[in-house]
Amino acid sequence: MADNPEIKRALSRGMKALMSEKRFDDITVADICDVSAVSRRSFYRYFPDKYALLNWVHYDDFCRFFDDKQTPHALQIYPAACRHLYNNRKFYLNAFDVTGPGAFREFCIERLYIYLERDYGGACASDEERRFYITRVLEALFDHLQNWLRAEPCIPPEEHVAQTIRSITRFSSLFASVANIVSDQMGLF
Repeated sequence: MADNPEIKRALSRGMKALMSEKRFDDITVADICDVSAVSRRSFYRYFPDKYALLNWVHYDDFCRFFDDKQTPHALQIYPAACRHLYNNRKFYLNAFDVTGPGAFREFCIERLYIYLERDYGGACASDEERRFYITRVLEALFDHLQNWLRAEPCIPPEEHVAQTIRSITRFSSLFASVANIVSDQMGLF
């Protein structure tokens, strides 16, 4: 059977519309089919359940920022990703709350990990250390994004990105200064 991208896009739009109004757990396959004008039979032809659809929505909607061939430094993805999250804020606020299969947080962390490993992995002494630090940075980033999107009023993405970069720069500079003092005291370098 041929894959019909229009049906998948209709289901994706339906899921996003529903999740802009209510929690994922409160949405049924029947709701998705009704709002998408797609039969249940067609739904199940493409997706085994609503979790698989949600995962595909994330992939289709968000992976444009993770093009392996053209993705610049990981931090350069942040402004466009923040604009996208902001423009689809209601959907993503609910998407952040999903746990288990179809969870947006895990979906993005899995994809972003590759880029942070590429950009920063050489700074770590071991694989275990690299996994530890990259995972913690990504968890902190997602907590930060969630706090920003939940804030009322929610500042525009350009302002959020500028504040985030200033904070990271200040923190990194302070941390490096203290690390240099401690290194000198201990004769590490």
